[in-house]
Amino acid sequence: MSSPPTSPDPLADWPFSLDRSLDVPIGAQLRGQIEYGIACGEIPRGARLPSVRDLSQGLGVAHVTVAQVYKDLQAQGLIVTARGRGTFVAEVPATAPGPDLARLHQLLGDALRQADREGYSVHQVRGVLNVLLAQTERAPADGVTVLLVGLFADATRSYAAGLQAALRPGDRVQAVTLGELRQNQALAQARHADVVLALAHRLAETRALFPGTEVLPVGFIPSQPTRAALAELSPLARLAVVATFEEFLPTFLGGVKRFAPHVQALRATHIHAENLQEVLDECDVVVYATGSELVRSLAAHKPMLEYRHIIDPHDVERLVLPAVQACRKDGPL
Repeated sequence: MSSPPTSPDPLADWPFSLDRSLDVPIGAQLRGQIEYGIACGEIPRGARLPSVRDLSQGLGVAHVTVAQVYKDLQAQGLIVTARGRGTFVAEVPATAPGPDLARLHQLLGDALRQADREGYSVHQVRGVLNVLLAQTERAPADGVTVLLVGLFADATRSYAAGLQAALRPGDRVQAVTLGELRQNQALAQARHADVVLALAHRLAETRALFPGTEVLPVGFIPSQPTRAALAELSPLARLAVVATFEEFLPTFLGGVKRFAPHVQALRATHIHAENLQEVLDECDVVVYATGSELVRSLAAHKPMLEYRHIIDPHDVERLVLPAVQACRKDGPL
């Protein structure tokens, strides 16, 4: 007799795993994994999340714990619930379409035909057009100002520099932190930006500072230098993994293991943990999250690696660049 078919695992496609050996509450671990997963693109925007029941049963977590996690994430604007349909990762706001290239083709075609009727040669038209294009490219006044709101000043400036490289020379990316904005530092100037970007998991907080302004969420991924440095670690190294936020510790530890699977001796903690100094004293190498720079003074004689991120290039292409282009649709090309 054949055995009855087994029902599919509702969590099979989800990157959820709880580490009960860590001194981090289960609810905080789950919330951090979903939050970070959304921010770094592991959980796609618009994806349907498991039900509270499926998640609680699949992970062996109390129903009330999962329900509270979903409630917290919904308050952050990261997930939405549709009655009768389920819970979903919030979609990216639709951006205004860029200029209509067919219309541009028509405009330039009309101009060329008019120039031909008035006796201008192709050589003359090309020369004048090249001059006009060169003048336009040199005009900084036509640039778009992009405001990138982050958590830590140095990291946000690094993200901004990477984003600047993807824009035109006349465009400008300003870096500011949520803390600076809350203290009214540069808030008035920031409100004049053409495009405002927020880290995906800090979208609600950023929007609260810019009422009436569309704030676009951008995700992030580990940088190439970070991945390469982890891959080059000695297999025999005793590694201390230090997170900045307690709830991100399991996910942070998972990321380190992903890029350094050959390292077996790892101890994970966070920057505010009571055992921080003990963990640092017993390690050979420290890998710390952005925002945990305090470890530099606590273990100054040991090799260190900051787990640095960059803005997700996919979000730059499909979200940031169209928004920037839409801001200059009425100006020179």
